[in-house]
Amino acid sequence: MTDFFTRFKSPHTWITIGLIVLLAGSVAFVGWAIHDSRQSAEAAPVETVVEEELETVKPPPPPPPPPTYFCPLDGTEYADRDITLKRAVVVQVDNAPAARPQIGLGLADIVYEGMAEGQVTRFSAVYLCRDAEVVGPVRSARLINLELVPEYQALLANSGASTGVNNAIAADPNVPNMNHGTYPSAYWRVSDRYAPHNLMTSTSVIRQMAAEAGMPVQVELDGPFFKADAAVPGTLSYISIPYSPWADVSYNYNPADNNWLRFIQGEPHMDAGTSTQLTAKNVIVQYVNSYESNIKEDENNYGLIFDLTGTGRLLVFRDGEVISGTWSRPSLGAITTYLDDSGSPIQLNQGPTWIQLVPTEFPSVTWG
Repeated sequence: MTDFFTRFKSPHTWITIGLIVLLAGSVAFVGWAIHDSRQSAEAAPVETVVEEELETVKPPPPPPPPPTYFCPLDGTEYADRDITLKRAVVVQVDNAPAARPQIGLGLADIVYEGMAEGQVTRFSAVYLCRDAEVVGPVRSARLINLELVPEYQALLANSGASTGVNNAIAADPNVPNMNHGTYPSAYWRVSDRYAPHNLMTSTSVIRQMAAEAGMPVQVELDGPFFKADAAVPGTLSYISIPYSPWADVSYNYNPADNNWLRFIQGEPHMDAGTSTQLTAKNVIVQYVNSYESNIKEDENNYGLIFDLTGTGRLLVFRDGEVISGTWSRPSLGAITTYLDDSGSPIQLNQGPTWIQLVPTEFPSVTWG
């Protein structure tokens, strides 16, 4: 033992030993630190970065197409529903030779023509979706208005009427009488025609007067069935409806526009408002019971009654062809329906319709 301590008595030896111990301790400390740091690193949670899926941004769906509305009386399309809800106006229009050419007939949705007194016809023009700011010459009401006006829940524009007709209209709440005498501001006379063939009105002014009087000016109506024009025109070329020597009516088929050109007395029947010939997409010959009433219209003539309810024979000229069938209307408040010989509804072309009222025994309608 003594030899051991004696062996390390030299101071240099102890210094060397101290340095070795110090160095060993440092190495041990550094090793421990490295080990500890590794342990800490292993213990630390590993943060995982996950890429978020990019959400696919889909474009918004296209907006739905704007709705379209159909005129119940001529089948044409409108973007504005209010146009199709306007209250119809029935205007009594003169067809005496001195009244031609009329103004505004080309804007009517439907025009009825039937015999009046004195071997001339008279028009009852029905305006709903298209207004005529000038229409005329306006003439007096007739018994036919008691049948037509309720069908379309319409307003009646006329120059007046005989006492018997006036009394009948006044007694019917379904015939609002917007006549010249009661609503003079809705009518005016033009200077380029002679009275009584110079009285004019406006369908929009008639509605305005009705609104001011507290009458409804919007009505939701039903109407006939409509379709698009046929792709291939038919083979007919004319229709002839000779009411009288002073009202010889005919139509020529125009395949280019798929319509019927109207003639009167063999001459083109013109609309003075547009300087164009009157046309129809559909011409309907409606056979009806008609007979004299006990109401005198003038010194020599009694007013005619047309039975427009019930049923009867029918010819529809459309697309250059003719379809035979029957018309039917169960009551004054109902819209007339048109059926072919098989009982199926007849679809009309979109556009104006002229309805020719002829007596059931009328033999003279021809076509070819």
